[in-house]
Formats: sequence, structure tokens, C-alpha cells
Amino acid sequence: MIRRAGRLAWRAFWRFQQHGGPDRAAAVAFYTLLSLLPLFIFVISLGAHVLGSFDRAYEGSLLLFQGIVVHLDAKTLESLRLFVERAGRFYWPALVLLAWTSRGIFVSLFSALETIFERPSRRGFLKGHLLAFGLVIVMGIAQLVTMVLTAILAATEGLLLRHAALEDRAMVEAVASRLLTVGLPVAITFFFLFLLYWIAPRQVTTMRHAALGALLATVLWEVAKAAFAYYVRNLARFIGLYGALEGIIVLALWLELSVAIVFYCGEIVALSIRGDAPDATNSLTSGPLTLLPPGGEN
Repeated sequence: MIRRAGRLAWRAFWRFQQHGGPDRAAAVAFYTLLSLLPLFIFVISLGAHVLGSFDRAYEGSLLLFQGIVVHLDAKTLESLRLFVERAGRFYWPALVLLAWTSRGIFVSLFSALETIFERPSRRGFLKGHLLAFGLVIVMGIAQLVTMVLTAILAATEGLLLRHAALEDRAMVEAVASRLLTVGLPVAITFFFLFLLYWIAPRQVTTMRHAALGALLATVLWEVAKAAFAYYVRNLARFIGLYGALEGIIVLALWLELSVAIVFYCGEIVALSIRGDAPDATNSLTSGPLTLLPPGGEN
């Protein structure tokens, strides 16, 4: 089992290189860096319009995008908050325009994942962009759901603290804090990656393969997040050559690493589908996934 997993990981890495994974990850990260601010403005503005509170919408958005902005320092986050607060005072047509602008994140992701799964695009220009636009709307809905879950967790914490013994209150607060700061962001990451692996290849993956790929990508992403945070704290901060641009550079590096993880795990999902093809009803039908290392088995 371990040997088989190792071979699968190596074949996925080789396919990742053959498909130009590092270059594609850098390109998608660049596009995401350009589109992230419009997406952020749209999500926060939507939350503020629905809930009537910019502060609550901003805090909920930070929780939703925690895996992306986790490496930004307090000064950068405050600058981001001030910019969004001033730029987010739009009417609904302007919000739709922002959502349409930020759909480029998902367009670029879909294009790369279709290459990984070797599925030629058949959605067409309009359908593909409408699907990406729909996922931007889903991000806005996820923002509202995140805020509702946060409120539920806070209310549950208050109820438990009211009835808990004095010596148990510290434990209740610690558990509630971990659920809010760790458990909920991890669940959001898993759900997003599951949708990505399930929808992007267009009926190539089964729900089981999409869930396994999302689970692996979530684990690798959390490990990479901890390692990258260590790098930022102990190495990058000593350089100090980029001044005000340092936050943007750190964000760009983290986005590229994150996208590379998504693509690498997509390669694993594609190879797993091929290995399970005799038992899967939604297996690949457009040709074998054959980019193997020299001497590798088909």
C-alpha cells in the first residue's frame, strides 16, 4: 500500500511537470492576484448590504479568505480594510460588475484543470464565463453562510459558558476558539476544493474521487501554510528590501504555492480515476492519461 501510494505520488509529480504545472500555477496566481481585490470588494459589499454592517462583513470575509490572507501583516490588512471600505460603496449593478471582473480566477483554474484531466473545453466562451461568474456568486453566499455559522458558534459558546462549571469555562472557550479559527476555515477549504475537483473536469470525477482529492489537498495546504508561515517569520522578514511591496510579494508566492498544490492533487485524482476506471461509471472517456516518466508503467 505504501509503495503503491509512493508510485502514485511520483507519477503525479511527473505529470505535474509535463503539464507545465509550475508555469501554470504562476500564471493562475498572477491572475488571482489581479482578480482577488475585486472579489474581496464584492464579497464584503454583498455582506454589508445584506447584514447592514461593514465590520461584520469584513471580519466574515477574513475568516472566509483566511487561507489566503493569513500571511499578511496587520498593517497590510488595515490598508486593505480602508481601501475596501471606500471602494465598496457601490450600488448593485456595480457589485455585479465587480463579480464579473473577479470571475477570471475560476476561468483560469478551469482551463488548467481541464488540461490536467485531458478534457478539451466544450463549455464555450459564454457558458464557461457564466459558470465562473456563478462560482463568484457562490463565494458571496459562502460569505453569508460563514457569518451565520460564526454567529451560531458564538451563541453556542455563550450558552455553554452560562451552564458550564467555573473550572470548565477555560476548556469551553479553547474548544470554541479552535473550532472558529481552525475547524471552520479547514471545512471551507475542503468544500471549495471538492467543488473545484467535481465541477471543473465536467463529469469526469466521481464524488468519491473529488472528496479524496479535496482531503489530500486540504492536508497538504495546511502543512504548506504552517511551513510558509515559518519561512515568512524567520527568513523573509530579515531581507526587508521590498518595503511596502513585501506584502504583495509574500501574497504572490503563497498564491503560487497554493495553486501548485491544487494542480498536483488534481494530477493524483486523474491518475486515481484511471486506476479505478474498470469500477467507475464516470471514468475518463476521452483517452488515457499517459504522461508517465521514462520507464514508468502505464
